Amino acid sequence: MEEEHDNPLLIIIPPKYVSALLKLHEKLEGKNIEWALSGDLGESLRTVRAEPDCIEIVTSKDGAQQIHDAVSDFNVKPAADAVEKLSRNAMIQGKEYPVYVRSRYFEFDINKIKVKVYGDLQFKVNDWAWGDIFQFTADIVNIAGKKTSVVPLTVKYQLYTSLGWMDRAENISKVFAIQEQILHKRFR
Repeated sequence: MEEEHDNPLLIIIPPKYVSALLKLHEKLEGKNIEWALSGDLGESLRTVRAEPDCIEIVTSKDGAQQIHDAVSDFNVKPAADAVEKLSRNAMIQGKEYPVYVRSRYFEFDINKIKVKVYGDLQFKVNDWAWGDIFQFTADIVNIAGKKTSVVPLTVKYQLYTSLGWMDRAENISKVFAIQEQILHKRFR
């Protein structure tokens, strides 16, 4: 008998994240704000094995302000234009380069879970030009009856391979392989 944790399609999210996401939905429902989960939690919701330590949201600059206003009772830090150096460098053609993100940023806590919001997120490697604003058509996952947008794995895969983060890209390609096997079995 297959162990639960060996099931490649089983999504295991710590309950505290489900609870925090449901509270977030409560605050944002009906406000017509486009936002999507990113980071390790977003990947976990798409069956990638990752250990989330926070909730990361990507949205537009206007969306960030709307979210900020909607969650104001959660002891929200002020929204500000911010540049942050990521803890992990890019590995491009055998050389390491620092990676930076720029966004309209703020954070807050829901049930002791850190929520980070990035509006008009952009990436930059070393002293190269800033990339375009991070845009995509979100995938939808169902979390306890709530339709939740997440950054598509194909977008994350492209980002990781361009930064030379091959371990992260490999985790996603494992999910792609499993999905391909399932499709192949279904349409045989």
